[in-house]
Amino acid sequence: MLRFPKKWIRQITYAITFFFILSILLLVANKHEVIELPENFIPSFFQPKSDIYIIDLAVKGCLKLTRSSDTCGVISSNEGEFDEFNDIAEWVRLDKDLKLGSSWYNPLFLSYKKVSTENIRKKEAAPGNGEESPSLKSRDLKYDFQNKVIVDIAIYEPGEDSKIQGNEKKFPLKVIKDIHATRVYNDDFHAELVEKEGRKQSSGHALTLDQDKTTRNRYAKEDVEAKEKHNEASQFNNKRGNEKKSRREDSSDGSSSDAHPGETNRHDLKLEYAIPTKEQLEERRWKYKGYGIWVRYGNPGPDIITGIDVLFGKDAVEPRPNWELMTRSPLQFSKSSSSIPAYLTLRRGAKVDYKQKYNPTLKFNKDGTFKILQVADLHFSTGVGKCRDRVSSDQKKKCEADPITLEFLEKVLDIEKPDFVVMTGDQVFGDDAPDAETAIFKSVHPFIKRKIPFAVTLGNHDDEGSLTRSEVMSVFQELPYSFSSRGSEDVPGFGNYALTIEGASTSKKAAVFYFLDTHKYSLIPKVSKGYDWVKESQLKYLEKLSADLRTSLQKYTHLPLSMAFFHIPLPEFRNLNQPFIGEAREGVTAPGYNSGTRTLLGKLGVDVISVGHDHCNDYCLLDSQKVDSDNENKMWLCYGGGVGEGGYGGYNSYIRRLRVFSLDTNKGEIKSWKRKQDNPEQDFDHQTLVSGGQVVNFA
Repeated sequence: MLRFPKKWIRQITYAITFFFILSILLLVANKHEVIELPENFIPSFFQPKSDIYIIDLAVKGCLKLTRSSDTCGVISSNEGEFDEFNDIAEWVRLDKDLKLGSSWYNPLFLSYKKVSTENIRKKEAAPGNGEESPSLKSRDLKYDFQNKVIVDIAIYEPGEDSKIQGNEKKFPLKVIKDIHATRVYNDDFHAELVEKEGRKQSSGHALTLDQDKTTRNRYAKEDVEAKEKHNEASQFNNKRGNEKKSRREDSSDGSSSDAHPGETNRHDLKLEYAIPTKEQLEERRWKYKGYGIWVRYGNPGPDIITGIDVLFGKDAVEPRPNWELMTRSPLQFSKSSSSIPAYLTLRRGAKVDYKQKYNPTLKFNKDGTFKILQVADLHFSTGVGKCRDRVSSDQKKKCEADPITLEFLEKVLDIEKPDFVVMTGDQVFGDDAPDAETAIFKSVHPFIKRKIPFAVTLGNHDDEGSLTRSEVMSVFQELPYSFSSRGSEDVPGFGNYALTIEGASTSKKAAVFYFLDTHKYSLIPKVSKGYDWVKESQLKYLEKLSADLRTSLQKYTHLPLSMAFFHIPLPEFRNLNQPFIGEAREGVTAPGYNSGTRTLLGKLGVDVISVGHDHCNDYCLLDSQKVDSDNENKMWLCYGGGVGEGGYGGYNSYIRRLRVFSLDTNKGEIKSWKRKQDNPEQDFDHQTLVSGGQVVNFA
């Protein structure tokens, strides 16, 4: 046996230890932005904590008569705080009218002034040219941002903050609390509380903690008047008795609040927030930016604000893990007729690669099963949305669609606990979503908070709101747990892709799912009316994807399974003279032109297709096509059934529903069933679609 000298082993050990320590030091230096390493090779933990600094924030509008979507609300580069950074800073305008178009003459846009760390590094490396300010000639420009980076934001909320005594200047409670937190609780402060409590008992007045001499004198005068008014001993004693009883009931630590008349218990001393002075605001670096918005400046650090966005509606949610939605305080706009409030949402720290950090490997469970929940036609709005064709015995005049839809969806998620969710289009309800991002976030929030992976196809309404089709898909695919993909740029549409699922105990591919963009309306209505169709280049792209996956699927020791999902049904869904299970309540709005998509998917081995679009159809149809004189190809063509209360219903009181697919690779089996909104605990229409790797005949 070959043996190395001990000297060699020690030297190798020393070298490995040295390189290990050196690697850790380099990664730590990269995290603290001392050096810059290639991002693709750095674990997320060692990435820098911030990628940009935000040094200003502003709201600006324009007259709608002269409005240009590119120039309205745009702030010039030389405006705002800290003009010494103008050569490396830029204003970013959010392309969202904060009034959602409700003001016909004065739309408003929010912008923030950012400085990227990349520009900072370039500035640090640039040689001095004699024209830079002294602060920009430092060895490390990051130190010039001390106390110049926005670290927090607060917004005045009239309904609550106006109740704070003495808050005539409209300070947000968050600002008042921040100032109050800096006050040291010492003997002098305690004595002040005791004195204040004594005056409260005699006068009934609630005092703020920042009483100056004038305020104290005013309350002293009021105390005298109060005593003169209540000079009868019986009234005075009754008041004391009531106060003692109240303090006993409110005591939270079990201590006795019984005291002699005129005596105050230390547990009864109640802190009341001070109204900040100008000096205190300057000391804590709070600054007002208009429209109820306050910002606090501080030093660069791991929790500084590096992203700002706006979402709308009382039901808005923020599914991104490192973002915080300021739901307590909507932005304040005077003379705004918008009934949908706007809320700031803030990102702290560096931008996170969600796919790298959150997306798991898609695998079958240990027992060989994999459950899919299909969610079709949510039709979410910006705001709560309006119910359409609601079927309910307790229907109210004002029916909020999206909360009802979400309640049903979340119940089914908790009952079924799916491994994967497929959204088959019309997540966003077009014109009812003037901010499509808000609707998108609502649609995926139930899955993200449960850590359920999901994939998306687009419908004909998704891009009829504020975002283009490309932008909608980009928002979906960048979210955590999303396996959605834009697909090849050389292929028409957005969302042409394939996903594979690994076997339970192997990395080999056990199943493949195909996703297609079925577009919107026919581009040549004079030739073919109605809806558009899947293009020839999309079909060729699917053939290429299938060919690339064929080898890995053939290596799987059990029976591989295959499905396809998209929004608009194929013409073959009209063949209702064939066996089907479920309801066919409305006409099939498939394209008028048949591009051969069903035939190609059959050749690729797809056993089940499931779509949305026609809300009141939920059947699975066993479609059979002749391959040659001796063979035929069978495939199940299924509808998911519409789930969104915001989309149309009707058709003989159709109740919203969801479809579930259960795959089992040990048995080569695909089963399906559904659940209704009026009784989600009860599943129905159970059927076996595939068994032994073969499409089963109608039983």
